[in-house]
Amino acid sequence: MTQNRNYYEILGVPKDADQKEIKLAYRKLAKKYHPDLNKTDKHAKEKFIELKEAYDILIDPVKRKIYDQAGYDPRNIDLSDMFRNYDFIRAREILREIFGRTTQTSYNKPPPEGMYI
Repeated sequence: MTQNRNYYEILGVPKDADQKEIKLAYRKLAKKYHPDLNKTDKHAKEKFIELKEAYDILIDPVKRKIYDQAGYDPRNIDLSDMFRNYDFIRAREILREIFGRTTQTSYNKPPPEGMYI
């Protein structure tokens, strides 16, 4: 697999393309390189898979933002804004509700009779 992929070049759209442009470009190229419609071309399947991968990344706003920020290398991702608006108190309450009751009821039972002789 190629490491440095430019999904915008694969789909043939500019970086500021909107969702509609991306969808139209993908449909046009997918029809052109679909393996069922292109049985004579050996590289059509690989090209179609590459198109699908590019489309999946660029059509999803969150994945597209991460791709624009980090490129193809996921080690370059800045996740600092992901947790900025996250409510940690609510998450802690949910975890206490899920795990708090099971631990209290299961550990408050006395050991069976005759276990410690």
